[in-house]
This record gives sequence, structure tokens and C-alpha cells, in this order.
Amino acid sequence: MPKLYVVATPIGNLNDLTPRMRDALESADLIAAEDTRVTMKLLNQFDLKKPMTSCHRHNEEGKAPQIVERMLAEDLTVALTCDAGTPGISDPGHLLVRACWEAGIPVEPVCGPTAVATCLSVSGFDAREFAFYGFLPREKKALSDKLDAIRRAGVPVFVLYESPHRIVDLVAALADKWPECGLCVCSDLTKHYERIYRGTAPAVLAELRANPSVEKGEYCLAADISMLPPVEAAAPKLEAAPFMLNRILEGDDLREAADAAAEAGYARNDVYRAKLKISELFEEE
Repeated sequence: MPKLYVVATPIGNLNDLTPRMRDALESADLIAAEDTRVTMKLLNQFDLKKPMTSCHRHNEEGKAPQIVERMLAEDLTVALTCDAGTPGISDPGHLLVRACWEAGIPVEPVCGPTAVATCLSVSGFDAREFAFYGFLPREKKALSDKLDAIRRAGVPVFVLYESPHRIVDLVAALADKWPECGLCVCSDLTKHYERIYRGTAPAVLAELRANPSVEKGEYCLAADISMLPPVEAAAPKLEAAPFMLNRILEGDDLREAADAAAEAGYARNDVYRAKLKISELFEEE
């Protein structure tokens, strides 16, 4: 009977490959790899030779049905791998896993390293409750809005991935928005040049800026915002017409009420329609 192994692989140090991971790779008839060149290096390290096929972000939608079709037709055991860590965690793989479940093919996880858990384990943050957000938006406005949404969610600790070319910008944004928050920024976890920065956001930002090699390596970041006060829910904003009527009841004339609505941020078209409604209301009276 066909089977899919979801095989976690080392996030850096190849000696972290467990006997069970190796057994899964050895027993597979085919390896569906995010990047066959990366997986080939792992196989060569342990003298394993297996046929491979690529299954990455840009081809998985079309490739997953093809792999499942082969598994059923040829009774294949397939090992799914990503470049590092666990498939499906900000990496491709979930479409193939889903396709196997839908086809009635058993799916077996072969657990192992993930940068998320590794980063949290050395952070010293209380991670009994945390959220993982993968990569955040790059544009400043979109990033700020996303961080606001994370805080409104009330999660005390969250984990992110970031590219080496953008890590300083991300930490700068965190330091600007929440200078009191705690950060644990990990670079090249388990590799020879592993670096871990921990402290308040401004302190970590200073360390990163002082490192001339900051734009090298892969980054995983944990943030502790448990010390921030909860965000109070904003009161729903009145529509323009009720807002202007309230101003008129307080003594404004219609023009003054319209000006106040514009200053309060109501769209010009909304203010214009509200003026018409209010004018019609007074005419009816």
C-alpha cells in the first residue's frame, strides 16, 4: 500500500538527522524534495541514493496530483522533505499531504527539527501560548498594520522568520513600536556560525547593527510582548450623518457640522451625502 512520510530534516547541522529520519528516507521509493540539490547533499552525507522529484512552492499545485497518481499506480512510498526543518511550516508540502489524505493514502509524520521550537527553547520566554506568523509584510504600512493586529490578538509571544537582508528593518520596526518588548533573534541555528541575540528590542537592534556580517545567515525571531497593556477595543465609528446631527444638536449649523466631519476623517463623498440627507430631513419638517 502506498504511504507518504513527512520527513523533517536538520535545520543546519546534518548530524541532527535521527535514525528514524534516515530509516524513512531509506525506505522511500521516491523523495519529493523542495530542492533536489539541497536534499542530494543530505543524502550524500549519509551515503543514501534515492530517486527524487521536485515539489516546491511554484509547482506543488500541479505536481501533487501527479505524485499521488504515481503512488497509487506504482504502490510507492514517498518521503516528503523541505530544504530544512519540517515540511509545511512556512515551506511547501501541505498540498501534497492534503492530496494524499484525499486519495486515502496514509500519511506518517517523521518529526525532527524546526526553527520555531528551537528558537523558543533558547528564548527564556513563557511560550505556553504563542503564535507563528512566518514572514511578515515588507512594506512599512502593511508591516505596522500587521503588528497592530498581532497585538490586538492578545498573544503573549510570537515567532517570525526573516531574510538576512531585512532583519535589521524588522527589528527596527519592533523597537520603534514596542521598545520594551523582549526579543530573541537567532541566526544560522545549529550551524557553525550560529548567533543568538537576546534582550529588549532596542538592545538587540544595536547588536545587529554592530555586526558587519548581519546580512548573512537565516533568521528566526521570537518576541515577548506579554508586558504590554491589553489593547482596548475601539468604539465603532458613527456614520457621517449621525455624527453631523450630533454636532448640529450641540449648536453647529450644517456647514460647521460638515467641516467638523471632514476634520474627523470622514470621506468627502460621505459628508456630501450626509448633508443631502440632513437637508432633506429638515425640509420634510
